[in-house]
Amino acid sequence: MNLPRVIIADEQRPGKIMSGVLIANALKNMGYKLRLFLGNVDEVSLRLLQLTCNQQVTLLDPKLCDGRTNLRWLFQQAASPDCLNLVITTLGGRWMEDAPFRIPRECLLLAEWLECEMIPVLYGDASSALTVRTLNEVLTALCKNDGVGVHGVLFRSVLNDREYELVDREAGRLFTIISVGSIPKNLDRDAPPLSAMFSGAAKQSIFPIKSAALQLMNMNFRVNWAIFSALANLNPNWTPQARLCEPITDSGKVNIAVVRHETLMLGGDGTEHLFRALGCNVVEVPLEGDIIHNVPIHGVYIPHGMGYMALQKFFSNIYLRTMISRASNGTSFMMSEGGSSPILGEKISMPPAGEYGIDARGFGIFPYDSIYRSGQAGILQKAVATRKKLNPLITGSQEWVWGYLSSNMGIESKIAGDECWETRESLDGKQLGIDGWCKGRVLASSMRLEPWSAPVSFRRWLEG
Repeated sequence: MNLPRVIIADEQRPGKIMSGVLIANALKNMGYKLRLFLGNVDEVSLRLLQLTCNQQVTLLDPKLCDGRTNLRWLFQQAASPDCLNLVITTLGGRWMEDAPFRIPRECLLLAEWLECEMIPVLYGDASSALTVRTLNEVLTALCKNDGVGVHGVLFRSVLNDREYELVDREAGRLFTIISVGSIPKNLDRDAPPLSAMFSGAAKQSIFPIKSAALQLMNMNFRVNWAIFSALANLNPNWTPQARLCEPITDSGKVNIAVVRHETLMLGGDGTEHLFRALGCNVVEVPLEGDIIHNVPIHGVYIPHGMGYMALQKFFSNIYLRTMISRASNGTSFMMSEGGSSPILGEKISMPPAGEYGIDARGFGIFPYDSIYRSGQAGILQKAVATRKKLNPLITGSQEWVWGYLSSNMGIESKIAGDECWETRESLDGKQLGIDGWCKGRVLASSMRLEPWSAPVSFRRWLEG
């Protein structure tokens, strides 16, 4: 089985877009067929990839997947042998000017578990000597880990052509590594606010990024674009990952309605891939517009996103309201996560700006109130483990599921009873609060849940 794949690992700088966004957009414009993966929790980058490349993105975070086999099964399910499977992630950076370069463990695990090449992207906005010193630190750290292959490096924010020549010459003298090229400093772009990347403002917010990608693509000999495909095919062989559980019995007859709206796409498409891996049919139900299917619905999934932007559309969609009402007794599957979870609660407080309407009320399936603290969701996410407070998570005993929280949305529970979950920093870490509710087969959580961390549990839950 062949799955051409390569990781682009970007040095982190606050407020700047990842160069992987520019590279993916340029490759797409050149005619490459891409499957896009994001290796770290970064909703701004995920949304930018969706908009600039006009396709879905799969979140592929090692910590959220909770293990090598889970992550490899997710990648195998979402990747394609006919595409360049591009994984974009953060390489880390320096906390202070004289501090050592810190590479996140998740970045190393990605390369090790996917058994593929990694292309580090380093800033070259300092002197060539400092840039080469950083390259030496990065290569030393990467080469300590078996399975991490690095044969190419890309530099960004390079001051001028002369400085790049010095860096290229010194790197070639010291290391057996190919210089993929450089991205000029004038093509650096600031990351737009997340709230600006929806509706009419979306095209305007991504225009500077798409124009930078086009400029880079048309700069002769600035970047050797063929190397990305060459490195992706350097080790394309993929040992098939065995299923962790079998498809649901008669699963071909199970239809899961996935609510579709541009504001509900911030968690990626990983959950839909699990539905398909378990043999279910994914039926897309638009939040606005006509319903175009006539198949029976056996479950409802409301993805994570900027839910307050689409709140009025939820209540005006009679078809969706009917599906939620039918599932509210807990006998059929329904999940609402992250920024969409207020829908299943009671009182909903809007952001202070108030541009999306006055405070509202949810469907009242669970006894909690929700508050959107600002117009920018997902600025800070924290990976946590969740488990049920008094009873096991979903079914079984001592089960958990990983996910991440946003600092811009909060939930206040009125009752801490059997239906509640608690969240922790780790399985044995500090308790963070009550953030999930489960009633029969209905689940709501202010976390964006990663079902690939507990596929067996979710299979049992889907099957009922």
